Formats: sequence, C-alpha cells, structure tokens
Amino acid sequence: MAKRLNPGVAVAGITIAALVGVGFLAAQAANSAPENRGIARTSTPTPSAASGAPAPPVYVPPPVPANSGTGKRVVYSLKDSHVWLVDEAERTLREYRVVNAPVKPQPGSYQVTLKKEEAQTGSDSLRITHSVRFGAVQGIPLGFAATDTPLDKIDTGNKSTPSPSGTARPRTSAPPAKQSAGVRSNTEDGAALWAFAPVGTPVIVVP
Repeated sequence: MAKRLNPGVAVAGITIAALVGVGFLAAQAANSAPENRGIARTSTPTPSAASGAPAPPVYVPPPVPANSGTGKRVVYSLKDSHVWLVDEAERTLREYRVVNAPVKPQPGSYQVTLKKEEAQTGSDSLRITHSVRFGAVQGIPLGFAATDTPLDKIDTGNKSTPSPSGTARPRTSAPPAKQSAGVRSNTEDGAALWAFAPVGTPVIVVP
C-alpha cells in the first residue's frame, strides 16, 4: 500500500516551489533591465486632473531627426535646440532641451574629443561642469556643458534692446555677443551626456 503523504508536508512543498519560482522571475527581470540606469530618463506619471479641471497636456518627446546617422551617437538639432542620446539598438535613452551658443557649428558629423567633469568658467562666463568637447568653430572650443544657471536666463546675444521712443538720442546697438560655441544644458542632463559619451562617440549635428 502506498504511503499517504502528510498534508502539512505537501503544503510546505508547494509553498517552497512557489517562492523559488518568484525568485527566478525576479532575477530574470533584473538581468533584463537597461545597463544605462543613470542615463535613461525615468518616466513620471501624469498627475490626474482635479474634478472638473481639464487634464494637463501629455508631453510627447520629439522623435530623433531623420538622416542623423545610426548606432550609438549624440544627435544635436540646431533648429529645435534639442539633444538626443541614442544607443546601439536605436533606442533614445534621453532627450532634452539645450541653449544654443552664439557661434554655431555647421551641420555634419563630429566626435567627442575631450571631456572634463570638474567645474570651470565657460567661454560665455558661465560656471559649467561636465564639458564634452567635439570640435571647434572659428578657433573657439565647441562642445556641450552643464550649468546651474536657469536655461531661460542665459543670454545668447540674440536679444536686442529697443530704443526708447520720443527721444533725440541716437539709437545704440546691443553689445556684441560673447564669442562662445558652448551648448548649455541643465546639470542633470549634462551629467547624463557626460556619462553616455566617451571620447570617440559620434556627435551628429543637424540643421
């Protein structure tokens, strides 16, 4: 006659098997997580609208510009003042707004030539960190850097001051812009770019 299994032993065995299965699935999920955890921007849930209030607009990231190369690269759009960090699998790990420099590069293909993480004073007199240089324009260092100055407070030299009306004083022109080819971002985005792009990484500048 077959020996009857103790019910308590059977339940314990089932419980152990279930726990082992959960642990295996958790390990699989951890192994499939992206490697660039500090580079990829984490998504934030859209807050629910209050009763009777219109829902806030949902941010839709702009797509990577067409004809901007393939593979791991930094894509920089002059017209949109925007940067994309794209990995080898053509996934956009991060995208963000930047402030263009007064002296702009020509569209084309460049590559990272020099990096400096420490704080310094940029050619536009701003305090910058996480500099990523990828060339020069008119002999001026060309590159990305982070700044703790709010982006909407950065003067790119493109604003003109209107002359007061009703005066005979001659109109004076705005002071010339500082000769800077530094593209500025906030500190978080600048640090992500610095970590993403070692020396030799392609930088594609599009119109």
